[in-house]
Amino acid sequence: MKNKSFWKFICYSVFVCVFATMTTMLGTFALADTFGDQFNAGELQNSNWEWQNEPPTWDIGETSEGNLYINSQPNRNVWASDDSHFLYQETETDMFDVSTHFRAKWDTTSAVNGILVKSPADNNWVTVKFWSRDAGSRGHIQYQTRQAGMGPPDVQWRFGDWGDVELSFRLKKEGNSYTAWYKAEGDEDWMDIGEGTFNLTPPLQLGIYAGVAAGSGSLEVEYDYFEDHLNPTDVEPEGKVATTWGVVKSRY
Repeated sequence: MKNKSFWKFICYSVFVCVFATMTTMLGTFALADTFGDQFNAGELQNSNWEWQNEPPTWDIGETSEGNLYINSQPNRNVWASDDSHFLYQETETDMFDVSTHFRAKWDTTSAVNGILVKSPADNNWVTVKFWSRDAGSRGHIQYQTRQAGMGPPDVQWRFGDWGDVELSFRLKKEGNSYTAWYKAEGDEDWMDIGEGTFNLTPPLQLGIYAGVAAGSGSLEVEYDYFEDHLNPTDVEPEGKVATTWGVVKSRY
């Protein structure tokens, strides 16, 4: 009887180890084909991420549980040049649809963060960003290329407390056509920012960024996830509930 229990325990342990290894491998393979990352495992899960101007202070899950945290440096604007802390993936895709949810806390006259897709060959980009401002104007949602607007006028941020905001951004590319949306805290539906046409020469760099645009001050950003709507991962960004054993076994 004892031997039977012992071997049951051994078999169960082996199954758990094999399952854990298989799940990790499947997760790695899946993330290789997606831009997505849920920022909830203590480290970047998508192996395609690269840093431009890696911030001295950043982490995943330590400062803010389940979030990518960035403490931005001064003089990191995105306007005449891109000097931001930019976490990106290189791609030659002609189509993508990505979104992110973030909370930004600032104490400066000017700071920026959002979604960016950039062509190093063109030294140009398309971005949907939050421009953190001083108490007078609070901040704007901007949809831009290098030193120019991408279509409609800037959305004026007229609610929420100065110095602290929570937003979701979404950017979609279809050929040379780009569409952007935002959601404020508590919104159910995406609010349309606009559509524009702009040519960027691949390879492109796609991702999220943060930076204090002014020469002094602070900007702390907590990114909750980076979602790929065309090639979703196995985790829902809102709940961040991991795929269950039953689902894995039914799929594979």
